[in-house]
Amino acid sequence: MLRHFVAYHHFANDDGRAHGGVSIFLNGNIPQSKVALNSPLQAVAVRVTLHVPITLCSVYLPPSLHLNPRDLDDLVAQLPLPFIITGDFNGHHSLWGSPDDNNRGKQIADFININNLCLLNDDSPTYLHPATASFSSLDLTICSPVLFQDFTWRVNEDLCGSDHFPILIDNNGPSPVERPQRWKLHKADWALFESLCLFSFDPKELEDADEPMALFTSILQDVAEQAIPKTTTEPKRFNKPWYNNDCKSALKERDRMLRRLENHPSTENLAAYQMVRAKARRTIRQAKKSSWQGYVSRINSRTSSKSVWDRIRRIKGKSSALSVNHLNVDNSTLTTFPDIANSLASTFSFNSSSNFSSDAFRGIKQQQEKRRLNFKSRNDECYNDRFSIAELRDSLKRARDTATGPDEIHYQILKHLPYPTLLILLDLFNRIWVDGNFPPSWHEAIIIPIPKPGKDHTNPTNYRPIALTSCICKTMERLINRRLVWYLESNNLITDLQCGFRSQRSTLDHLVRFETFVRDAFIQKQHLVAIFFDLEKAYDTTWKYGIMRDLHNLGLRGRLPIFIKNFLEDRSFKVRLGSIFSDPFPQEMGVPQGSILSPTLFAIKINTIPTCLKRGVDGSLYVDDFQMCYGSTSMQTIERQLQLCLNSIQRWATDNGFRFSKSKTVCMHFCQRRGLHPDPELTLDGSPIPVVDETKFLGLIFDKKLSFIPHIKTLKKKCLKALNILRVLSNTDWGADRKVLLRLYRALIRSKLDYGCIVYGSARESYLKELDTIHNQGLRISLGAFRTSPVQSLYVEAHEPSLHNRRDKLALQYATKIASMPHHISFDTIFRPYHEHLYSLKTNVIPSFGIRIQPLLSQAGISQDSIANTPFFETPPWSISPPMVDLELTKNKKKDTSSTVFQSLFRELRSKYGDYSPIYTDGSKDDDRVASATVTPSETISVRLPPAASIFTAELQAICQALEFIQSSSSLKYIIFTDSLSSLQAIKNKQLAHPLVADIYRLLLSHEFNGKDTVFCWLPSHVDIKGNDQADLAAKSALDLPVSKFLLPYTDFKSSITCFIYDRWQRSWDDADTNKLHHIKPLLGDWPSSYKTSRRDEVVLCRSRIGHTFLTHIFILKREPQPECIHCHVPLTVKHILIECNHLKFIRSKYYRCQSARQLFAQPELHDKVLAFLKETNFYSKF
Repeated sequence: MLRHFVAYHHFANDDGRAHGGVSIFLNGNIPQSKVALNSPLQAVAVRVTLHVPITLCSVYLPPSLHLNPRDLDDLVAQLPLPFIITGDFNGHHSLWGSPDDNNRGKQIADFININNLCLLNDDSPTYLHPATASFSSLDLTICSPVLFQDFTWRVNEDLCGSDHFPILIDNNGPSPVERPQRWKLHKADWALFESLCLFSFDPKELEDADEPMALFTSILQDVAEQAIPKTTTEPKRFNKPWYNNDCKSALKERDRMLRRLENHPSTENLAAYQMVRAKARRTIRQAKKSSWQGYVSRINSRTSSKSVWDRIRRIKGKSSALSVNHLNVDNSTLTTFPDIANSLASTFSFNSSSNFSSDAFRGIKQQQEKRRLNFKSRNDECYNDRFSIAELRDSLKRARDTATGPDEIHYQILKHLPYPTLLILLDLFNRIWVDGNFPPSWHEAIIIPIPKPGKDHTNPTNYRPIALTSCICKTMERLINRRLVWYLESNNLITDLQCGFRSQRSTLDHLVRFETFVRDAFIQKQHLVAIFFDLEKAYDTTWKYGIMRDLHNLGLRGRLPIFIKNFLEDRSFKVRLGSIFSDPFPQEMGVPQGSILSPTLFAIKINTIPTCLKRGVDGSLYVDDFQMCYGSTSMQTIERQLQLCLNSIQRWATDNGFRFSKSKTVCMHFCQRRGLHPDPELTLDGSPIPVVDETKFLGLIFDKKLSFIPHIKTLKKKCLKALNILRVLSNTDWGADRKVLLRLYRALIRSKLDYGCIVYGSARESYLKELDTIHNQGLRISLGAFRTSPVQSLYVEAHEPSLHNRRDKLALQYATKIASMPHHISFDTIFRPYHEHLYSLKTNVIPSFGIRIQPLLSQAGISQDSIANTPFFETPPWSISPPMVDLELTKNKKKDTSSTVFQSLFRELRSKYGDYSPIYTDGSKDDDRVASATVTPSETISVRLPPAASIFTAELQAICQALEFIQSSSSLKYIIFTDSLSSLQAIKNKQLAHPLVADIYRLLLSHEFNGKDTVFCWLPSHVDIKGNDQADLAAKSALDLPVSKFLLPYTDFKSSITCFIYDRWQRSWDDADTNKLHHIKPLLGDWPSSYKTSRRDEVVLCRSRIGHTFLTHIFILKREPQPECIHCHVPLTVKHILIECNHLKFIRSKYYRCQSARQLFAQPELHDKVLAFLKETNFYSKF
């Protein structure tokens, strides 16, 4: 017995010998009570009160036990919710880190899934076999979804004399560390802020200041302090994003009524208290729901699961403990936050020092830096022009809200600066630009240490630095980076192999190319050897002088490179833990983490590595992820070619200050030839490169046979963990909304399945079916559908296509995008594939992407020749002023404004632009017929576009026609009227990547050169304005014209691709005429009437439509006979209950008189009556 602890036991007694058994020991101070269990399993359970009442259950399943899954289900049914089950389950499954699955593991995994439970294990081994010294995961911790975020699971490294590692389950408590103050931007008084800005900033004072930017920042900080409240530094136990004034008032009124009841007990006061308490609950529930829906509306495929978990935790009022509690450094333990911060800062500083580099590089660095680089220039280069107010506004517009740097100036503060203050800021930027006086405070950064997942967090080297720098500085960086990138791209100075941080480039480009290299090697019966390089601390060790030397070699002179030189010099940082800061530490080398310029500067520094590749050796570069490969029938030839490249690459690394990780740089031998083949023997810097059977490359796991089985298994496991988000939310009253859950599924889980699917989708169909279960499970949870629901019904109910259709859709979209860029690195791979004849002879061989996509393009009716090229605008975009776009009439909402008012406003506009000749344009679309028309003072110009054209393209084409007319006209002033607001916004925002917008700007530049003035103006459609109506009529008439030969932007084909996929899906659905849902919904489409305010209503309606409910189909899972209607003695089905049962006829007639399920569910107004009928007949809770 343990002192002060209460023991609960279950002893095994089946054969009279000592073995097995389970126990729970609880501190006597914890409120507790034993839970009686009736189970053949070795289990004991106790109900305890921690932060909430929880049932703790300890289980032992001996290896020799013949487990009946129903015993586990029965055990769970006896445990009061919520619960935590821990124990030695003696099962192996990949879900908890086992390399292989056994039957016991599959039974337990099914048990977790069927009962909608969550697994807390993190794949760490929990058992050390005493005989073989092998590790395995036998001890599991399973919990109810509502507890998943309340506890952190970890394994103690000390066995404590046992063969099982102790498992520690920590309650996630709040951090005691003071929080840094943050702006409460949602409570900002922006009107006061703007007026204070106008009053506080004196241009003359700033002009005379020694440090004008420091003075500007100081004044801006003072203004913000007066207009924007801040959070306190004290840690808050409950940080609720949903808490608003309504909640505050409702809780205040509830507490007031409670005090009245306590002081004056009476029936009236009790009733009044109960009423305000119910109102408070409703208010809080609605606030949680609104907060969650607002957050979900901003979620996209880039949102991490962690950020969603953090949000859920905050809505529940839980906070995460500070990640750094102590560090172990040089055999001593650091426990104070200043010491921890300084230790982390010292580690980060060492990583960016030249001491981290090789002796050879330090010698090269010392010699090279003696050479002074001359960047002198007259600054007449276009990239050295002064900045304009349009550029500054565009920079702020493109800035995403991020954490503040050392100056605490938030982007929202800059975005709300009034125009006169923006001009002052612009003047300061131009003074820094022209004079070269870089503000000293911009050299400083705050580092937030982020623990690397799966690493020992007591080791300071296992933290990733996230830098916070000045938002004012980043605003100016964005101005400069735009010019730098344009210079590099317009002069083709970036290697074509680089696809990182470049417009119209992505990881998919290299994944498609690499898969093609391997497939082509297979079809030629060749070996293909690929080497995947890993640069150690690439960003932290980038040679600053080397960057400047490369900029000089690329021809950059004057203000731009001088700014970058000042930007890189004398960098320093402080590490912040809560509100505790380290001492300042220098950053000798490396590009600043988190800055706007850093990715471009790093790309410049690594730009020359592809020059190390010999003829015939291919490769790829995505930021710092470098890969090279070579294929041949002779391994000796491969080794010789690659080793020559490796020698060059090592020399390049030494000359440029980079180091390759000898353990993470790996080699893979791809081959499908039969028989034994020696693996390649290659060395890098004198060390052999390890040959592996699989490796992760740009997010996909490639194996040597290119089966993608390892990737599919890993992806499935990752998605299964992400499904816990849906499980947790489906058990809340604020997150369990069908629309929200489907959006979350698509953003967090489907996006994982989407990534690289056009590449790994080439795997055998039997392998890909593993992922179908994830898709089906995610939809089932989101919809609340019963577990036996047919997958086809799930797809139709959710209006979500199968993964096969999804993969084809994404493949077509990618191919059409690349078709618009003939000079793209992937173009030849897709549209000029090699070995077509060989692939046609071997139909059992999986072809490359370029060959796989051709039949799909043909079936979808898409020709490469029908796609317009994506343009690159030759004129520097910052030197182009957008035309005058008058959107005055958009201030009047059409639904609230009569035609007479619009006509009057139009007359005022015509008077305002009285000396401008009017031109009216319009586009029209009717099914697959598209046309545009332009009505000028002298003629009407009409054209019919190809069927795939969008209405947006039609409107832009009409404007192009107007500008071409103006080009040949003798008049100098024109005003173009259009009812397409999106077209005018595209023109105003200079969306030059669109072919037609680029054409419009080329024409406008020509007009400007010829002294012509063109104004654009928006008009509402169909308000009896003569010219507008004439253009509308002309566009409609043009629908009957012959189709012109007109190239379309690749974006226009997205709609036709979607139609092609849905038409194919519809044909498949037409064949499913025995499906219960098919009789109700024969045509695919979204189901707006399926969204209800009550989650339970949504679930019941969904299950009713699909025809699978708990009541009618649980017999399948329990393997029992199908239930019968006790009155009619026929099989009990949803249709029987809703339509056929004579016993329910009278009750049914009170609500509806439909004779078929299709008729019933086709009328949204009857849905509430269906629910009412089910409630009255007591079927509602049984569905």
